Amino acid sequence: MTPTMSLPRLISFITKEFADCTLLFTDIVTFTNICALCTPYDVVTLLNDLYLRFDRLVGLHDAYKVETIGDAYMIVGGVPEHCENHAERVLNISIGMLMESKLVLSPITHKPIKIRLGVHCGPVVAGVVGIKMPRYCLFGDTVNVANKMESNGIQCKIHVSETAKQNGLKANPSYVFIDRGNTEIRGKGMMYTYFLERNDRKSVWELCARPRSGEQTIDGYMELHDQAIYQEEGMNAENNLTVENGTAATNNNNTHHSGRKLVTFFLFDEPDFFLKLRMNGSSVDPGSHHVRSPTCTIC
Repeated sequence: MTPTMSLPRLISFITKEFADCTLLFTDIVTFTNICALCTPYDVVTLLNDLYLRFDRLVGLHDAYKVETIGDAYMIVGGVPEHCENHAERVLNISIGMLMESKLVLSPITHKPIKIRLGVHCGPVVAGVVGIKMPRYCLFGDTVNVANKMESNGIQCKIHVSETAKQNGLKANPSYVFIDRGNTEIRGKGMMYTYFLERNDRKSVWELCARPRSGEQTIDGYMELHDQAIYQEEGMNAENNLTVENGTAATNNNNTHHSGRKLVTFFLFDEPDFFLKLRMNGSSVDPGSHHVRSPTCTIC
């Protein structure tokens, strides 16, 4: 390659085939509804909060961020630089992403957002596309399958293909997967897939590079899979609030059949900003990024 090489020739020069890599797609459940019910500023704030957390994890585990399109976030391991443990890197990131997403609050419900994650391994062709604002892109059926693993996944689960599972276990036998079974993947037919549950070699706190507080479990996997923080009562909280001097609370007479209050809010002086929302015994605190449920605390 000479200094006088034209950009089209440069693009051709750096296009490369990779025999094996690991791709991850993730998106936000009900993102369209969130966009419809809040301001564009809220959407940008939400995505920026989430993507800054994801970007840190990608750098921490030495993977490559390919692109973001709306709420879709795509990364790859083993590209553009080949490595033998690309599946391990990406699977570790997926655990960190699921945990970090629990600290990002929906501007509508003020509860943690829910994400889907899909992981698949296979060959790709990678190269720079375009001359004006060129982008490094990946092509091949592997990209399509990885995307379908995400879209056919289940919220708050890491949906993994057979090849991703095998490559992950080859690099780290301490991964624990559970069978999902045969899953209809559009355009591919039936595929036997799995959910990643844990990495027994490292705690969630290590994978996220976050300190553990005294009230959290040692490995963090109970917090990772805790569903209580997402639970909400099937009611409109606005109909049960009284606001005075910047504080809102439920009517004392409005209780669940178990005797617990349905909703309790504590607000700043600014009436549109929630410091804490407590539903069904769980609470979130955007100021300190603490999420508490009846079973665990996430900081």
